[in-house]
Amino acid sequence: MQEKLTEEESSKEIIVLELTAEREVLAQHRQHYFTHILCHSGKARFRMDNQLYQIKPNDIVISLPAIEIKDLEYSRNFKATCLFVSFDLMSKNNPDIGWGIRGYLFSKENPVVHLSDVDAQKCRFNFQLLQEKQDDKAHRFQEELVNLQLQMFIMEMWNIFAKEIDKRSITDQKGALFERFLQLVQEHCMEEREVDFYADKLCITPKYLTEVCKKSSAKTASEWIQNYTTQRLIILLQNKQLSFTDIADTLHFSSLSFFSHYVKKVLGVSPSEYRLRMANL
Repeated sequence: MQEKLTEEESSKEIIVLELTAEREVLAQHRQHYFTHILCHSGKARFRMDNQLYQIKPNDIVISLPAIEIKDLEYSRNFKATCLFVSFDLMSKNNPDIGWGIRGYLFSKENPVVHLSDVDAQKCRFNFQLLQEKQDDKAHRFQEELVNLQLQMFIMEMWNIFAKEIDKRSITDQKGALFERFLQLVQEHCMEEREVDFYADKLCITPKYLTEVCKKSSAKTASEWIQNYTTQRLIILLQNKQLSFTDIADTLHFSSLSFFSHYVKKVLGVSPSEYRLRMANL
């Protein structure tokens, strides 16, 4: 039975829920959230991208935004913990761009992974920590703590999957093109933020590049460019030796005004406000 999230749950960028055969909420946040399901007991079956999967205790499912999950069936004793993380929050807190690309594509190709008892316990503990930081509204630096905790969780997952990530190879043509695009964005996002530039580098049209990105990730090329630029922007703002003019020049903004407008758009605060927050940590 599908049960809708409450209004308060739906407004969060991080949501942790206990799932049973009676409470199935997987469809509601599929479009804009990364979904992590850690199975504790029982079994479940579902179809993802027209492939059938079955999970058992200590299996973790990582579903990327907009991936279709259907034909769900649960055993009566099924229990799991589900972690939703919004695409924007996950993208802004990617600790390493290179590993982010590899981890993203690994999860797309391997949505179900069996964990050892130790790794499953670590994963569940990280779910709980994220929930605690998310719910601690009285903390003066709650947003910053959530970001740091999410970064630690991401690195824990990369570490768990590291050996398999190192072994992965890409055989799908569009998947390979998507990875090349992300590598180009990683290399050039400091100075190039137009889709046309990357399409030209890949010898394809901007329309086809957007189609490839949508098929591989459910996000447009423009969204990926903005996410990578935001990550670099945060790193630069954290360097107090750089003035705002220095950062604007580094990112090839035509004026300080355009730079400030961009920061406000992607971070929700002005450059000065962001630095003030970081200074108080």
